[in-house]
Amino acid sequence: MKSLSRLPRSLTKSGALSWPEKWLLVRVFIVLLVCKGLLMVFPFSRFMTANQIFTTHKKALSDSYITKQIWAVRVISVRIPLGFTCLVQAIGTKWLLKNYPDVQVCVGVRNSKTEGFSAHAWVTHQNKTILGEQINQAFEPILAWN
Repeated sequence: MKSLSRLPRSLTKSGALSWPEKWLLVRVFIVLLVCKGLLMVFPFSRFMTANQIFTTHKKALSDSYITKQIWAVRVISVRIPLGFTCLVQAIGTKWLLKNYPDVQVCVGVRNSKTEGFSAHAWVTHQNKTILGEQINQAFEPILAWN
């Protein structure tokens, strides 16, 4: 999935994007902005119960759909300097893929003598990391949320 989720840099320029891709980027930006705002007001535990309320029906996940969503989250998170952290990205992705039962948000921690305590959130699909992969950093999972 990792290679599928990255599009060439030239495709991220607004002139090279189709209208559906531009609309997807706008939609993802709004979702990430709302998630960031809600995280500032509500505790993370509220998001876990809210997802269960808004989930309507479950579908099989297609690789092309997930690739487009992950691509848009990455583009918005890199290009717009609003501090869309790994937790905001993970919650936003979970909301975008809320009808898919195999998508899971994981939160993990690690304690290093040199770097200290740190936490990270990532998204998995069928036990494969699709967003938030950390190379050479092992986080101990403390929460997995469907």
